[in-house]
Amino acid sequence: MPAPTEGEGEGNPLGSVTNTLWGSLIALAGLLAALGMDSDRLFVALNNHPGWTLVAPGLAITAIALSFYAYFTQQRLLLIVGSTAYIAALVASLIVATLAAAGNGRPTVTSVSLTGQRPHVSLTFTVHAVGVDRNDHVAAFARSLHALQGDEADTELYSGSLRPDDMGEVDQKVTIPLTLPKNATHLTINVSNSGDKGKSQCTTRSPTAPACVTLKLP
Repeated sequence: MPAPTEGEGEGNPLGSVTNTLWGSLIALAGLLAALGMDSDRLFVALNNHPGWTLVAPGLAITAIALSFYAYFTQQRLLLIVGSTAYIAALVASLIVATLAAAGNGRPTVTSVSLTGQRPHVSLTFTVHAVGVDRNDHVAAFARSLHALQGDEADTELYSGSLRPDDMGEVDQKVTIPLTLPKNATHLTINVSNSGDKGKSQCTTRSPTAPACVTLKLP
């Protein structure tokens, strides 16, 4: 019987480990799908947390490339680095999924309407926020603006503290009767998360800036 030639019957000792790594990356994609990371949620994460969202696929691609190269070169060090990159990709992906699911907690104001005849009117608006911490609340204020001896002054007409539900969501329609001051020219609505630190203006690029609406009174 002829003796086996060199290399015959010898496989790549890293092959099974590499295949396991490739399969783990497929499992990672399945895990993200199970956590609800669809295309819409992915765009939300990319908009609010671009760093983590780009790091996760970057690490996954690195893991694939290193494991593919290690398969042919049989370099264990590359496979170890690739496995580390996969674990880091898993952690980053879970962080992205958590951040996307949590929301940013910042409120918005929609469906604003003003009905009735001065001075007695009815103001209606909707406040919506997702990801509000259970210990925080959304503070809402309605004020009238009017000229007073050459300066602009404001009068508070309404203030409310809106608490989130068990899912961290605030979705409340507010309807309040108002008696407008005689010299009022505008009506403003400001809502902010009580957990936001700092007092940013409505027009600044800041995560703590409140949501603001201004109505010109008839």
